[in-house]
Amino acid sequence: MTGTIPEIDAAPKIGRRELVRGAAWSAPAIAGAAFVPAAAASTPAWDVAVTGKCSTGLLGILGQAALSFTITAAQGTVPTGTSFTLSSSSLLNVSALVASPNSLVAISVLGSSSALLTLTAPLQQGSSVTLDLMGGLLTVGLIYTFTLQLNGSDNPANPATAAPNSASVSALVQVDLGLRTLVCI
Repeated sequence: MTGTIPEIDAAPKIGRRELVRGAAWSAPAIAGAAFVPAAAASTPAWDVAVTGKCSTGLLGILGQAALSFTITAAQGTVPTGTSFTLSSSSLLNVSALVASPNSLVAISVLGSSSALLTLTAPLQQGSSVTLDLMGGLLTVGLIYTFTLQLNGSDNPANPATAAPNSASVSALVQVDLGLRTLVCI
C-alpha cells in the first residue's frame, strides 16, 4: 500500500465576510483604546480667584478696619499644593499672619516682608480661604502695599473669562485722636 499523505493546510481560511465582521467589532475598541491615554493625561479645569479687601477704620476693633486677601475656587477644584506668594513693600511680621480656615493653608515665612501660602487640602469650587493681614503688626506712619500672587498658573476652561490670579491692596497706618487707624489708599 503506497499511500500518499494528504497535505493539511495549517492556516485556517478566513472568508471575506468573517474578516469584515471582525473588523467592524474591533474598530470601536481600537479607537477607544487610542483615546484613553489622551483623556487620562488631560488636566481638569480649575480657576482660582484672588481678591483683596481694604476697609478704612480703627485698628483692633472688630468689624472696623479690614485688610485681607481671599483665595476662591472660582471653577473646579484647586488642587492641594497650589501656592501663592504674599509680598509687602515694608517690613512686616509675616509670622503673625492668620488664614481662615487655617486648616487649608500652610504659611511659610520667606523673609521679613514675604511669605509662601500653600494649600494643604483641595479647595472645592465656591470655597474660599481668607488671609487676615491685620495681625501682621503694622507700623504707624508706613504705607504698605501688599500683593498676593498665584505661583504658576491655573487651568481655566475659558482663559478669556478667567478670574484674576493676583491682587494688591495699599494702606497707611496712622494715629488719629490717640487711636491707630487704617486708611486705604
